[in-house]
This record gives sequence, C-alpha cells and structure tokens, in this order.
Amino acid sequence: MPANLPPECTELERKYLEASTRTAKISALEKYLAAIPKHKGTERLCAQIKTKLAKFRLEEERRKSRTKPSYAGSKYALKKEGAAQVVLISYTGAGKSSLLHALTNAKPAIYGYPFTTIEPIPGMMGFEDIQIQLIEAPALFAYDGSVTSWKSKVLGLARNADALIVLVDLAADTPHIQLVTIFDELAKAHITMKQTKARVEIEKKETGGIQIVTFGNVHCKPHEIENTLLQMRIHHAIVKLWGTAEIDDFMQALTYGTVYKPTTVLANKIDIPGTRREFSALKSAFPDIDILATSTKSKHGITFVPIRIFNSLHIMRIYTKKPRQPPSIEPMIISAGSTVGDAAKLIHKDFYKNFKYAKIWGSSNFPGERVGLTYQLCDKDVLEIRV
Repeated sequence: MPANLPPECTELERKYLEASTRTAKISALEKYLAAIPKHKGTERLCAQIKTKLAKFRLEEERRKSRTKPSYAGSKYALKKEGAAQVVLISYTGAGKSSLLHALTNAKPAIYGYPFTTIEPIPGMMGFEDIQIQLIEAPALFAYDGSVTSWKSKVLGLARNADALIVLVDLAADTPHIQLVTIFDELAKAHITMKQTKARVEIEKKETGGIQIVTFGNVHCKPHEIENTLLQMRIHHAIVKLWGTAEIDDFMQALTYGTVYKPTTVLANKIDIPGTRREFSALKSAFPDIDILATSTKSKHGITFVPIRIFNSLHIMRIYTKKPRQPPSIEPMIISAGSTVGDAAKLIHKDFYKNFKYAKIWGSSNFPGERVGLTYQLCDKDVLEIRV
C-alpha cells in the first residue's frame, strides 16, 4: 500500500482481507476505494481495486443467474439485419402490430384483442437507400402468472437492439403512467436512454479473441482493456468505445452491464376524440422528450417515423470507392461523428496501418479533396482511401 494513504485505508484494507464472503469483499472494497485520495500516485492502486470489484461483481451476477431459471428462448433471439435493429415496446393494445404493418413489409396478426403478439415479429423498414429492421416485441407485461419470464425475454430483446421505439396508447388510462412504468422497467434492466459523452458496448463471443474498436478521442488504452477482460476470464469479446471514454467508463459497463439505447417515443391513436388533450398532458409531463403523435388508422405522423428513427440511431452512410471506379451502391454504416481513421479501421486494419491519404466527395470543400485520418465524415460522403 502506498505510504501516503491515510490511516483509515489500512483498516479498510484489513477488513477486505479478512472478509469471508464475496458480498463482504465487495462492500469492503467499495469503502476502501472511496477512502483513497485520488491523485497520480494512487492511480495504479485504484485501477487494481476497480478490477477486483468488477471481477467480484461479475462472479456474483453469474452466481445469481445460475440460481434463476433461464427464460431466453431461441425465438426471442433474432439475428440483426439491415443497417440497424429497432425494437418496439409498449403495453398491450397500444398498436405495435398496426405500426409494424404500416412501416414494413410484415403482416402481423391484428385481431383487436389483448396479447395478440406472443413472440417477436420482424419487418424491414425502408429509409431512402437503406433498410432498418423493426421488431415488434410482445407486450412488456404478461397477461398471466409468467410475468418474470415474459418480461425478461422482452427486455432481452431491448438490450440486444440498436435502438428502441416506445409506443404509448393515448386512448388508454393515464398515458404518462405507461411511459413512466416502461422507463422504470428499462432502468431496472440497466438500459438507459440518456446519452453521455462516453459510451461503451461489450459483446461477449464464443470465438475470435478480444477485438477493440474506438470512435473519437477515446482515453482507454487497449492493453488495459484486454488485461482486465483476461483477468475476468473473458477471452472472446468485441469492445466498442465512443467519445471520451476512459477506463472508468469501461469498468462501469463491464461491472453493471448498463447499455445506452436511443429511444423514439410515439403517442398512438391521436385520431380518437379526446386524445389530443392527453397528448398535451403527456408532453407537459415529459418536456425533455420530443414525443411524436401518431395514428396507425388515419396515418397521422406515420411518414415522420422513419426519419425520427434514423436520426435517433446516430449513424451515417459512407460510400466507398476504388480509384477510377464508381462508388459502392450499398453504403457502409458507421457512427455519426466518425473520422476517416475510424472508417479505415472498420474496412480493414491494413487500411489504417498503411494509410497514405483519402479523397472525399460530398462534405469536402471540392470534389475529390485530399484529407487525412482526422477528417470528420458526414452522412452520404464518398470515401476513397489510398495506401
């Protein structure tokens, strides 16, 4: 232990070493970490404690998951297709099936009675020159005693998606309570709709080793991430970091599994008399959320949904091209704000490693302008990389 630590740290370290259970060790380490002064001389010690905490918490989560029945049926795990996967969540009867039918080529059963949808239904929504996969999830709350199993499957779909659509039924009682309850359930599943400057996603795999992909001015060092994962017996994973992500952001994501999902909120059945008053009350209750009024029956607001979803995804389309050849027809989908260097890494690591310069058509000052790795791309740019 560094000599410049206060005396109370010695006592807290002793309590950790004497702790006999995992829960007690976690509690002792949390108090120990909080008591340590934060400066350059204690950075290494704090990092070691955070790694131990993450390991103990992960082991505790694994223990809890082994004592609970597994409800993840294969029919609830849908392969992602298109530019992104978006899951529709709501109470029963809000109009998810009608919305899916209005936006995609899917033909879900629409019978007008509760809980018609008992398993996920996918459909492909066109937006300009790309396809976005929409998935209608069963109602978040089950109609019988299988509340836990039903809910866990729906929330599992939400965690796996790239974005969410939350549908509120304006014709039902207390629409604002619907929204509050859905948001609470998402929060309990460690799904947040609040975007931060730093974002981390960790996808565990069966094979492939550890792959680290960064977007923006990430402060994490790849070897720190890899060493932490290996210490926690995670040998295969894809780690994606955005913005100004630091090692603490990575540890937070690893320990608690919190994921950010951009969310579009739709208030359906605006065509029914009296619902405009409910819509105004809903907007007043949630002034920070841009809620869109829709009606799958009259088609009110439906044409605005695809652009809302695309904008929420924070992605852009980049068309690559080879020298003296036309651009690709299908775009590469990349996070908004990405640079030429980010795109080069995604195309192939050799494009980044042996990068010479790039040419840009679209957002550049003139067609075919030469740019470097730090040039920030825009939606629909055409990119040619020279190595």
